[in-house]
This record gives sequence, C-alpha cells and structure tokens, in this order.
Amino acid sequence: MIRSEQPKLTDLPADVLLRILAVCDVVDVLRAETTCKVLRDIVAARHLWLTHLRGLPNECAPDLPPHVSLDSLDCIGLKTLVVRALRGNRNWNSPLPKATREIKVIVNNPIRGPTLVVKKAYLVPGGDYLMVRWSSSQVNPWLYGYVQLLEVSNGEKIWLYPDPDCPDASLRKLWGHGVERISDNVLRVATAEAGARRDILMIIKVFEIDLRQRRSEKIYDHRLNFDSSILPSNVYLQGDHIVFVGYTKKLSFLNWKSSCYTYFE
Repeated sequence: MIRSEQPKLTDLPADVLLRILAVCDVVDVLRAETTCKVLRDIVAARHLWLTHLRGLPNECAPDLPPHVSLDSLDCIGLKTLVVRALRGNRNWNSPLPKATREIKVIVNNPIRGPTLVVKKAYLVPGGDYLMVRWSSSQVNPWLYGYVQLLEVSNGEKIWLYPDPDCPDASLRKLWGHGVERISDNVLRVATAEAGARRDILMIIKVFEIDLRQRRSEKIYDHRLNFDSSILPSNVYLQGDHIVFVGYTKKLSFLNWKSSCYTYFE
C-alpha cells in the first residue's frame, strides 16, 4: 500500500500564506517566523508588517515624527514599530508597568535672581531632548516665565526663551508652547505670550532650532486679538497649524504661514 504524504502548511502558495499571516495575531506571526525558512521568508515581506501596522488599535498605534514617512521604512523598521507598540501598550496597561529606560537629568534654575519652579517637563519626540516649563511662585500659577530645551544625555541647555538678557524678559507671561520635530536635527517651537497692550492680547512666535549647531531662528512673529474667553491653557504645533485649547475647552487654530485664525464657539 502506498501512503500519501499529508499536505503541509508550507505547500500553500506564498500569496495565500501571506494573507493568512496578515490576519493572525502578531505573536503568532513572530512564532511562525522561527519555524522554518519558508515562513521566515514570508514574514520578511514588507507588505505584511505594513498591514499589521495599519491594523493596530488606536490606543497602541505609534506616533511617527512628521519627518518620518511610512514609505521610508523597510520591513525591519515596520516590524520594530509594530512590536514595540504592542509591547509598550501591554506594559502600560499591566498592574505594575516597568520603566523601559531611566535617565537622571539635572535641571537647574535657568536664570539668575528669583527662584523658579518646574511646572511641567516632557520628552520631545525621539526621547533625546527634554522641554521644561518654568514658573515663578509669585505670579499667576497658570502662567510661566521660561521655556527651556535640554539634552537628556548630559543636561546641556540647548535653548531658552525668552532670553534672560532682554530688558523685559521677567515681565513676559507665556501662556503655552508647542513643539514639533521637523528632522533629526531640527525642532520647531511655537510660543504664545500675553501682549503688553490691551488691544493685543496674544503674541505668537515660531522658532526653528538647529540641534546640531545649537542655534535658533525666529521665523514667525504675529500679534493676535484674542478673545479673553478662549485664552489657551495648552498650545500644540502641527505642521502649518497652531492649536490652542482654552481653559473653557474651546478650540482655536492659527495657520502661522497664512496668519489665518479660526475659532469654534
């Protein structure tokens, strides 16, 4: 009697295997990769990991810097994005999340004279720079006096606004700022500060910071008549637009390249 050989999964055409793996859980795809050369080659398909990346739930989908496009990422880059996003989400939602990295950064008072306190500190996308918002305890706690950019690895000061050597630096009241990474070596920062005149309630500025040369350039300066009911508690920078979130949760937008301002009731 001749016994027929049982069909194997790897006998299926490559396009069929690719479709099967595209609907499998990522953990199962990673396990399949270790079983044989046929499946390892299938798992190395860029389209497979692009499909899994686009299929990630919103709560764990990774944020890509504006200067990084999906088209520039190869199979390994896409796979790394997917795996890190899922592991990070699983870790964050576990009962005892573990820190993936711990670095101590010494943050000193950025100016001479009055003692300032850190109101908020957060990492710039990429994790190698830290933005620090300083406030004086003697002024309105919603306002802060300085925005500082530090390098995480050594605590070096890259940028400080306003310049403490300016005569009116201590009088400026910043409502907020937003930051966006344009490239590996360039950041763009938008600041919103209270105007000195009653008819100009907000001064909007955009700075471009060269991280390699340690230089900054002001590329936008605009005076805006702001409705006092929508003075911002948070400021975000996204491409050509600056988004203001008011204390009353009202939203407004400024296209800083055209100076077109829009707000919602």
